[in-house]
Amino acid sequence: MRLPAVIWRVIFLLPYLGAFGESLKPFIEQSWPFPRDGLTDFFACIVSGIGACVCVYAGTYFKTVERRRFFPLFFAFTGCMLGVLWADNIFVFYGFWEATGLCSFLLIGFKFADPDVRKGAKQALVLNIAGGLCLLLALLMLSQASGSNSLLDILYGRTEYQHSQLTMLMIMIAAMIKSAQFPFHFWLPGAMVAPTPASCYLHSATMVKLGVFLLARFSPLFDQNLDWLMTLGLVGAATLIWGMIVSLTKTDLKQLFAWTTVSSLGGMCMLVGLHEAYSWKAFFSYILAHSLYKASLFMCVGNIDKQMGGRSLDHVSGLYRRMPLTSLALLMALGSMMGLPFSMGFLSKEYLFKSALALKFPGSFLVLALLGASIMSIVVGYRLIVVIFARQEDRQVLREVPTTMWGPPLLLASCGWMAGFFLADINKYFLNPVVSSIVLRNVELNLEMWTGVNLALILSLISLGLGTFLAARYAGVVTKAAVWLKGLYKPSPRVGYMGTLAKKIMDRLQSGRLSFYILWMLMVPCLILPWVLPLQEYVPSLKTDELILFQMIPFVLVVLGLLPMLLSVKPLLKVVGLGVVGIGISLFYLSVGAADLAMTQMAVETLSVVVLTLSLVFLRPNPSGFSVVYRSVRGIVTAGAFVGALLLCGVMADGKLSSRVADYYRENAHPLGKGLNVVNVILVDFRAMDTFGEITVLGIVAMGVQFMLLRRRRLNLTLRPSTILHTSVRVMAPLFTLISLILLLRGHNAPGGGFIAGLVLAISFTFYGLVFGEQWARRVLVLKPLSWVCTGLVVAFVAGWVPVLLGKPFLTAVWLPGSLAFLGTPLLFDVGVYLLVLGMGTSLFFAFLRRDV
Repeated sequence: MRLPAVIWRVIFLLPYLGAFGESLKPFIEQSWPFPRDGLTDFFACIVSGIGACVCVYAGTYFKTVERRRFFPLFFAFTGCMLGVLWADNIFVFYGFWEATGLCSFLLIGFKFADPDVRKGAKQALVLNIAGGLCLLLALLMLSQASGSNSLLDILYGRTEYQHSQLTMLMIMIAAMIKSAQFPFHFWLPGAMVAPTPASCYLHSATMVKLGVFLLARFSPLFDQNLDWLMTLGLVGAATLIWGMIVSLTKTDLKQLFAWTTVSSLGGMCMLVGLHEAYSWKAFFSYILAHSLYKASLFMCVGNIDKQMGGRSLDHVSGLYRRMPLTSLALLMALGSMMGLPFSMGFLSKEYLFKSALALKFPGSFLVLALLGASIMSIVVGYRLIVVIFARQEDRQVLREVPTTMWGPPLLLASCGWMAGFFLADINKYFLNPVVSSIVLRNVELNLEMWTGVNLALILSLISLGLGTFLAARYAGVVTKAAVWLKGLYKPSPRVGYMGTLAKKIMDRLQSGRLSFYILWMLMVPCLILPWVLPLQEYVPSLKTDELILFQMIPFVLVVLGLLPMLLSVKPLLKVVGLGVVGIGISLFYLSVGAADLAMTQMAVETLSVVVLTLSLVFLRPNPSGFSVVYRSVRGIVTAGAFVGALLLCGVMADGKLSSRVADYYRENAHPLGKGLNVVNVILVDFRAMDTFGEITVLGIVAMGVQFMLLRRRRLNLTLRPSTILHTSVRVMAPLFTLISLILLLRGHNAPGGGFIAGLVLAISFTFYGLVFGEQWARRVLVLKPLSWVCTGLVVAFVAGWVPVLLGKPFLTAVWLPGSLAFLGTPLLFDVGVYLLVLGMGTSLFFAFLRRDV
């Protein structure tokens, strides 16, 4: 039974109200729980408060099917935002930071059928990932310098260590990308292809402010660095001006407000760079005012788009008669954006001027930039106000949107005007705690709506008067010029040339020939050869008596395996040669005492030869062979790569530093891990988390290959009937199964383990399928390959979760007491690896048979 709309909307709203109350409570009590402070909770109030309004709004904006897709992503994004704000560990902080970019990508691409939507989503994702990598590098350098992974330890210990210019640069780039600063600003207008609730919440009120939050969070580390202050001031001013200039040419309301958002974010970035007492007042008031009026503006645009089927300036004409409540919210939000008296926008604009004026002569440029941006904001707002009240004879008869769509924007716009009447409480409970948490010391600041006649007030009035005059005189000219430019502009044909060039390069590189791919792989060590040759004197010399026969056999096998890859034109012989190279490497491992590596390499090569042989059907044939020149080039490259790799291995071995980690593993494998096979103990006990991540990747690869080849046509790839083959496989299959179980159980104390055992069993099923057919192999396998993959992951996860139930960390080894001490969670974890590798191997085999599942 479905719940009534009112009930489920209240249920969806409860998390936001709870988060808002949790964020607001410390301001009332003036006490913050670790690791939260005034800055984090101020942004959390914005995230949860505006999120609640958007939640109510989106419930009516979307249809039922769209709501089911939108709200899970919306809730996930909100959780990631709060995670960034409240996380103290730098790696958790970075994880949530990247998660906000991923959720943003999914929300921007909500209507993924549209190519423009996909383009905007990918553009935003790529830039956010680049910024995230810069942030990760900065966090790692800060952690290394401070010796701690705690953000609070890094911030409060700033006097104990020095920060490099590279750290500062990486933080600035990460913040500039996230907050759309010049020259990374273009992704934000492109992201306006998202649904209006997503644009309102992500790209105007919350996510784009994460960059500003990052700058404010780390400003105490660099507030004495002139490069930090100058860069943020100049970049912010450039973004402020450019955003407003472009907004004058836009007729699409979402694009217009997107560019004004870019401009506002530039002003916030500039304020962090000023680092004056007035600048932090302006910073607080500007963020609060912008969050309120910009969220309201976007909701009003959504109302217009829903009711009138468009969002250009033409659709706004005569709006006050057709949608009076939406018009009221739009007018109040525009008034705050323009900085009209008694609004929070006016207050923030005045303190912006005071912050720039406090710099005396160096602030002259910033004052001019602020004055120009303020005048242009008046022009933008005036254009809309005139159109809203314009008469339209053949206007469309429409009704106002439902209450849940005009109520949230009207509420937010009203808060932007009512806040000025509660400045005393805002100063006491909000402003001072927020600024104190930024500068890491107690401060006493006050916002005042009236500070007397001063230069900042005069500049505000000048911008208001001059902007109104220019708008009244030239607003029509600006609108006509924008329409003319829109019709005149045509994409340059050079843009298409880039796609053609990329396609040609891709066609050349992705030729479908295995030999071509191997040639490019061998080019890498070949190119290293000139750099390695000067270091030959450091390579340890080899004595003749050390080259015993058993060590020469692997070397000869590797050389013999390379010959068919160079000389033959038949792909099958090349695959066989590749397998011979692998066997030679496994014998080399065996000669130096690495039995586990040798067994794994041998099993992998056996399965790889089978899978590669089956995959030859996908490769482009070359019946005419290759020219003599091409074969000569291949021979030279192969020889150079071979010599280069040998010399490079010698150099690396000579420069290898001794490590105490190996001694620790060797000494504690039996006392702590209860195993004599050090390799297996490391994999399933000491470094079990790494192994869990690796088998997860293997499972994802198996699923990817399976689904990639899911709809391929069927082929009956079985060997010719043979009594000898049938009898051999019937005998060997149970034997291989027994051997795999023995390898699994003995792996903790002798060479073996779940990975090798799983490969052996997968090889058994592979040959069983080749001889008797796929249907018989599936019947013996019982479950589908992907089911075995999922079962293995679940078993490994259960093995890691058992110690958690006993109060120990995840994947800590737990053993049974007494005579059953050899049984424990490491063995269960190894069983999970065993099952997953079985599923992965058989999945690849069946997939390359090109059969449906």
